[in-house]
Amino acid sequence: MTTTPLAPTVESRVVTPRFASWGRRVVAALLDGAVLSAITWFAAGEGATAPSLQPTFDSGGPADTVPWTSSAVLAGAWLAMLVLQGLTGQTPGRRVVGIEVVHAPSDGPVGGPPGVLRSVLRWFAHLLDAFLLVGYLRPLWHAERRTFADSLADTVVVHRAPAPREDGRSRAVTAAAWLVVAVGLAAGVTLTESGGMDRQARTACPLEARDPGVPVRVMGAELVREVEWRHPVRLWTWVAGTERTEREELQLEVHWDVPGPADHERPVVVRATTGGAVMEHQGLVGDFGASVPIEARSSGTVQVDVLLDGRTLMSCTAPLPPRSADAPAG
Repeated sequence: MTTTPLAPTVESRVVTPRFASWGRRVVAALLDGAVLSAITWFAAGEGATAPSLQPTFDSGGPADTVPWTSSAVLAGAWLAMLVLQGLTGQTPGRRVVGIEVVHAPSDGPVGGPPGVLRSVLRWFAHLLDAFLLVGYLRPLWHAERRTFADSLADTVVVHRAPAPREDGRSRAVTAAAWLVVAVGLAAGVTLTESGGMDRQARTACPLEARDPGVPVRVMGAELVREVEWRHPVRLWTWVAGTERTEREELQLEVHWDVPGPADHERPVVVRATTGGAVMEHQGLVGDFGASVPIEARSSGTVQVDVLLDGRTLMSCTAPLPPRSADAPAG
């Protein structure tokens, strides 16, 4: 009897990628955020929000801050980062910490850059991660360290394979990424910040003779032009100490007194009229004063009226205080 030898069995090996830890992903996101913040500062100063590769529903600044979507430079920087991620799987921050985004289809091998379109769609899918930030925390317990955006876009974040020692191009790219990140940390991160409110100019509203029989007496009314300023401190020493952002405010301040017994819950209305616009504040007798924001104008007058139960306590007209640049010297 002839015996046919069995062919040797071939051991099948499935290579499992090393999924990036949540901590590395956070560090990479912070470094990329610093780079985008630096670009924002160079392009638009302190008055604009910076784009982010991990979007949230936080506005990111005061109400008068300009959104990054209104700047072609900032929108271009955001798109450039997504294109870089799509073509290489990396950004400067990810390159520095040694991780990358790769395509991971459910029915195919893991590996290769995700592509530009998938990279952009992944950014929009991150909005799902932004709800209560649960999606951004999901890599802490998910087996493949995926956010919801990763699952929707068929991507994973893995450790980048080390380059051979003789690969000079790879070392040059890594060095460039470190340089970009260093500039981002120096110019995009605010170490500390000082600020305050300066009163630049004021004008008093002349008071007329008051009726001694009224329960509330207006003691003074004046228009005050204030400037709120902020001075951030960064590592970027070339301009440190010279950057200062200012926001001007114009206020009407009225003070009154109650010389005798009176109902402190009675309503007092302070009304300011300038340039056809009417601004009104309703308070109580017991407030003993009120502050009314006025539309910032460079010149003109303001008509001031103070009323108690519809009865005029005071009426006067005052010129707007000059801006700091227009104020007389001395």
